[in-house]
Amino acid sequence: MRLKNVSVGEPALRAPSRELSKEQILSPSIQNLIEHMRETLRDAPGVGLAAPPVGESLQLAVIEDKADYHKALTEWELKERGRSEVPFHVIVNPVVEPVTESSRTFLKVV
Repeated sequence: MRLKNVSVGEPALRAPSRELSKEQILSPSIQNLIEHMRETLRDAPGVGLAAPPVGESLQLAVIEDKADYHKALTEWELKERGRSEVPFHVIVNPVVEPVTESSRTFLKVV
C-alpha cells in the first residue's frame, strides 16, 4: 500500500519522533509500516523516506538507491554526486554525530 505524504502543519512533522524498542520494531504494525514505506519509496522519486512525512512520529526511515534509478544519469554525474547502488535498508533510532569536532558540515549516522 502506497502511503500519502502529509501536508505542512501536520503534527507528526513537528512532534519529536519517538524511539522504538526491539519489541516494537518486530511487531506486525511496525513491520507493515516498513513494508508500506518501502512500496511508497519505490513509487516516488528519491532514495529515502522517513516516518514523519507519512504521518508517523517515529525514529524510522528506509533507504534504497537501485541501479535502475541511475539510468537517467551519466557516469560523470554519478561520480560527481557520489551515487552508487545501495540495497534496501531500514534505519531505526539513528544518532547523528559530527564527523570531526572542527567541522559540522558533514555528519555520519550511527
